[in-house]
Amino acid sequence: MKKLLKNLFKSTTLIMLSALSLIAVSCSSDDAVETPVSVEPIQLDCDYFLENRTLVDNPAAPVDYIVSCNAQVRANLIIEPGVVIAFTPDSGLNFFETVSSIHAVGTADKPIVFTGTQATRGSWRGLYIDSGNASNIMEHVTVSYGGGQAFNSNGDRGNIIVYAGAALSLKNCNIIQSETSGLNAVYSNANITLQNNNFTGNAHPLLINTVYATQTSATDNYAGNDLDRVLLYNYSAEFQTPSVWKNINVPYRVTTLYGAQVNARGELTIEPGVIIEMAAGTSFNIRDTGGLKMVGTAASPIIIRGVNPVAGAWNGIKMDGTNPMNEIGFAQISNAGEDPGNNRGAVSLWVNTKLYIHDTELKDLASCGVYGRLAGGQTVNPNYSSSNLIFSNAPCTEFFEY
Repeated sequence: MKKLLKNLFKSTTLIMLSALSLIAVSCSSDDAVETPVSVEPIQLDCDYFLENRTLVDNPAAPVDYIVSCNAQVRANLIIEPGVVIAFTPDSGLNFFETVSSIHAVGTADKPIVFTGTQATRGSWRGLYIDSGNASNIMEHVTVSYGGGQAFNSNGDRGNIIVYAGAALSLKNCNIIQSETSGLNAVYSNANITLQNNNFTGNAHPLLINTVYATQTSATDNYAGNDLDRVLLYNYSAEFQTPSVWKNINVPYRVTTLYGAQVNARGELTIEPGVIIEMAAGTSFNIRDTGGLKMVGTAASPIIIRGVNPVAGAWNGIKMDGTNPMNEIGFAQISNAGEDPGNNRGAVSLWVNTKLYIHDTELKDLASCGVYGRLAGGQTVNPNYSSSNLIFSNAPCTEFFEY
């Protein structure tokens, strides 16, 4: 009975805050009809979450709990399978630093549900995770109709927000119908795990720091939103350890927020098939000991293009190290060369930068395809090699100068 009613509730997402009644159901004409039972959800006040709590499922209740404020969670919260929590407009849960934790582990048959009392996107704030507790976990959870009013003066909005230094493992979850982001994680030093999740029906699936691009998962679904792009935002962060940028089912988009750049002083590998869109003013910066391995295949090339599909829509790829891993192959790089007086190449190399670039098309550029600086007395960069390059609609192809 509870499962039937909760499925009905999730399909209509309409909660009556007055008396909530069970629906009489019969399996066949010979079955006895159950007597309707009036079950109201338990109202949780703003101070309820200041101590350790466990929320339990009432099999007779379509909705177990109502939250009517932006409640601060300053202790450990355990939510059992099957629990449904509904939030009135502009309410939410705010998990504070390491003094709190969330353990919401449902099952495929008994998911946990966080939703709004109104079935409209943005009707409640969502879940704000500012806790670095390593035990923070959500599995088989549905979060819907959040992403409304901002949680803080920074304007952070989303069904789920993961703040700087926070931790969250998100597996087998449905993050749906947010007015803004399905998941918002723009600050650095967070510990995020994603696996087998569905982000759909949102304004966009993810708004995350560029360094979390490697935390996306090929097992997640990011399609079916207003904008099917994983939005990348840089808040003073860079890849510092070996990282893999995964191929997912929608393109990534590097945004202009804080002049978002992709910065690497560690080794960054981009998988075949990845598509990255670059906004105006953005670039890849591979610095010092950092390395870039961006090698697709003939069947699954790596594509980096401008959000605006015109020459000079974004800066380009800038490299200045001698890491032996530096390689670009089976790729398509287009629309680069913004401000060509300062960005002389879609791929720009400092003196003696190491790069092997091959089987790559560079097109629709406002600059050279490859530009490099030479040391005094040099006529070539001894660490650079290329083969099978295609240039189209570019002012020049490969150009090196002192």
